Amino acid sequence: MVDIVALGEPLIQFNSFTPGPLRFVNYFEKHIAGSELNFCIAVIRNHLTCGIIARVGNDEFGRNIIEYSRAQGIDTTHIKIDDSFTGIYFIQRGYPIPMKSELIYYRKGSAGSKLSPEDVDESYIKSSKLVHSTGITLAISDSAKDAVIKAFELARSRSFDTNIRPKLWSAEKAKETILGILRKYDIEVLITDPDDTKILLGITDPDEAYRKYKELGVNVLLYKLGARGAVAYHDGTKAFKEAYKVPVEDPTGAGDAMAGTFVSLYLQGKSIEYSLEHGIVASTLVITVRGDNEMTPTPEDADRFLNEFKT
Repeated sequence: MVDIVALGEPLIQFNSFTPGPLRFVNYFEKHIAGSELNFCIAVIRNHLTCGIIARVGNDEFGRNIIEYSRAQGIDTTHIKIDDSFTGIYFIQRGYPIPMKSELIYYRKGSAGSKLSPEDVDESYIKSSKLVHSTGITLAISDSAKDAVIKAFELARSRSFDTNIRPKLWSAEKAKETILGILRKYDIEVLITDPDDTKILLGITDPDEAYRKYKELGVNVLLYKLGARGAVAYHDGTKAFKEAYKVPVEDPTGAGDAMAGTFVSLYLQGKSIEYSLEHGIVASTLVITVRGDNEMTPTPEDADRFLNEFKT
């Protein structure tokens, strides 16, 4: 039994050692990543247990993902080894927009995309407090989408990150699929941002977005605002936290760190103000390095950060 179960595709990330167009990059760092895996690590750093339902390839990269995940404390008993290859992606940093990154995927037909409802263990889902997934998992294949639907059907509670990736599906398909999920299932915590909300609802204003999402059955909204910070809503309460100004190495994974931190602390009974403050710290630390999850802090380290920045 684990507190939270996530469904998604773990990936191997090759992060450019230097910024600029990949055609001029000669060295890359290898990291273990993937939105739901990053989320799981944030949950574990914040003292809850988390497992991931996924598939990886029968290759060295797949073994690397399993071993790394296990070392971080993730329950890997529901990661299946598939005869397909493990998905990878490259990160191009700082070009053509400084302090932003572009993701180049090599994952079509990967083991992770073959996630299916048969991978979803009913007892594993029902024994957890919450099930989490993202728009990325809905996008990678119909079978992965069906796995999420099965898990959400069985779940006691759900969190969902819209995470719309235009390289994986069209805006129209994303809108149709994600709104279908939101209309069918009550979502305890929804994580999204203005770009995704523009696609889903045709609006970007946080307050208006909360009203619309609440009508769809969302209880708590975590609305990421990038370099401006984030705002959270729950039961008439609104909390806003500004982002900290720090050197940006790579922003990839910051949203996952914020989401996993926020959701896990909220599940432990912390206020949305406290959960949001620690989520902002997590995303801040992640963007200062290459790699999506190595810098995700514990609550104790987040408090050290806050004490330093508040003095």
